[in-house]
Amino acid sequence: ASDKGTEKTEVSERKELPALTIPNLYQEIIRNGIRHPKIVLAQAILETGWFRSPLCRNRHNLFGLTNPKTGKYYEFNHWTESVRAYYTKVQYKYKGGNYLLWLHKIGYAEDPRYVREVMKVVSQL
Repeated sequence: ASDKGTEKTEVSERKELPALTIPNLYQEIIRNGIRHPKIVLAQAILETGWFRSPLCRNRHNLFGLTNPKTGKYYEFNHWTESVRAYYTKVQYKYKGGNYLLWLHKIGYAEDPRYVREVMKVVSQL
C-alpha cells in the first residue's frame, strides 16, 4: 500500500505492474485469455532460461518474439506486454488441436527438440 494520499492516477487502476515470477506470469497468461497456459508458461521459462536471459532482462521479451519484417527481437517496456504479444502475434492463429504439434508445425522454434524440452519444463511445474 502507498501513503501518497488520495490522489488517483490512471496508472493506479492496475496498481503496480507485477514482478516477474512464475505465479504472476501464469496469472498474466490466463488474464490474456491464452490457451494451454501451462505450456505457454513452460515456453517462457525455456526461452528465457528461467528468466535469466539478456533478452528477458533487457528487452522484457519472454518468448523470443521477433519482428518478421526486420528479424530483430521485439523490445517491450514490461514483461506483461510480451505476454499480450504472444497472443496477438502467435496464438491468435491457433484453431485447436494438439498445441505442441501446432507449435512444431508453425515452426515456432528452430530447435527440433523444442517440444520435448517444453514438456520437460511442464513436468517440473
